Amino acid sequence: MTTTSKGEKTRDHILKTTRKILVAQGFHNTSISAVIEATGVKKGNLYYHFASKEDLGLAVLEDAKDEFFSFLTKALVGHDPLAKIINSCKAIFAEQEKNNFVGGCLFGNTALEMTDSNEKFSGVIQEVFTRWTGLLEEHLDEARTASLLPTATQPRLLAKTVVATLEGAIMMSRVSKDKNDLNDFLAAITSLLGR
Repeated sequence: MTTTSKGEKTRDHILKTTRKILVAQGFHNTSISAVIEATGVKKGNLYYHFASKEDLGLAVLEDAKDEFFSFLTKALVGHDPLAKIINSCKAIFAEQEKNNFVGGCLFGNTALEMTDSNEKFSGVIQEVFTRWTGLLEEHLDEARTASLLPTATQPRLLAKTVVATLEGAIMMSRVSKDKNDLNDFLAAITSLLGR
C-alpha cells in the first residue's frame, strides 16, 4: 500500500482544481489569484509546488494526459477491435454528458488557445493526439488483419479521422448542450468503421 504525503495531496488538489478552471476559462483567462482562491492554498504554498503559471499549466496538462490514457485503456473494451474503438467513443461522450457539455476537452481547448504561442504546451498536446491516434491505429490495423475492415483501409488515416471527429463532436456539443450532437457523431464514427 502506498501512502500519499501531505505535500503530494496538496499538489494533486491544486492540479485537479486548476484543471476545472482551465477547462472552463482557458489558460490566459485564469489568474494565479483565481487558482489561490479556488484551491484555498497560500501563494507561497502554490509557488512551492509550481514555479510559475506556465509550470502549473503544463503540470495540469501532464496530469490530465496520464488520467486520460488510463481512462482510455479502460474504455477500449469489446469483443473485437472495432467494438473497442466504438466503446471508447461512447465512454468519452458519456463523460461530456456527465459534465453537462461544459468545458469540452482540455486538450482540444488548449490546442486552440496555446499551440501557436507556446511550444511547451504544443508539445504536450501533440503527444496526446499522436499517442491517442497510435492506439486507435493499432486496433484498426488489427481489425483490417482480421478482415473486419477492407484491405484498402489505411489505419493511420482512419485513426486520425476518428480523433478529429471526436474532438469536433465535443466542440459542437459544448455549443449546443445537446446530446443529439454526440449521438450523430457516434453514428458517423460507427458508420466509418463499417458497423
